Amino acid sequence: MKSKAATETKHVKIGADLIAIEPVKGDENLFRININNAFKGYVIRKNGEYSLTGQTPIAPVIYARIIDCIKNGLCS
Repeated sequence: MKSKAATETKHVKIGADLIAIEPVKGDENLFRININNAFKGYVIRKNGEYSLTGQTPIAPVIYARIIDCIKNGLCS
């Protein structure tokens, strides 16, 4: 029986908000974003650039921390 490793969800705490960044299985360039257990959209990495999908706005300071976490592993 083959088993796949679970995706590693990263958590970032900003004030009262808890942000979960979860890589999507099968696509190393797609990350699911949840803020306080509510789905907010996906971050897509393409040619070294990052963009947010979805209609839900995310504050610029939170978006910057999400990208910093994904790019540099600075998720504390």
